[in-house]
Amino acid sequence: MFGKSEPVRHEEPPVNDEPMTESQVIPFKDVPESVKREEPATESPKVSVIGESLHFKGELSAGEDLIIEGTVEGKINQGKCCLTLRPNGKILADVNATKIFIEGTVKGDLRATVSVTIRESGDVTGNVVAPRVAIDEGAKFNGSVDMRDPGQKS
Repeated sequence: MFGKSEPVRHEEPPVNDEPMTESQVIPFKDVPESVKREEPATESPKVSVIGESLHFKGELSAGEDLIIEGTVEGKINQGKCCLTLRPNGKILADVNATKIFIEGTVKGDLRATVSVTIRESGDVTGNVVAPRVAIDEGAKFNGSVDMRDPGQKS
């Protein structure tokens, strides 16, 4: 009546070693809605956070998305990544990134290869160069806007 049974096999799900693309979601609870993407992520992307109590001076570069809640002075180079400045954050620097989302205060130029978005709480004093620029109603902006890819010559 009872015969030998086959052992139960537990298979691990396949591991996806492919790098994340821009269209995948950043599963990070503090990322503002403006940065969230619609497709689910298959693995956790890298996101760095500069907290409210941190004050950074110098040249900052990273190969991952960056959220700034504190203060950064100097120069920021995010290369092919996104930068988000939270409402209490301050940037006293020129910024280069793929996408830039501003909710805090910036004194410096913003250059993005995809877009710059200045939210209602944003306060920017500086020039913006990006193919797409959005400035929400209520945002403060003092500077010029050049809607072209930063790599193009003027």
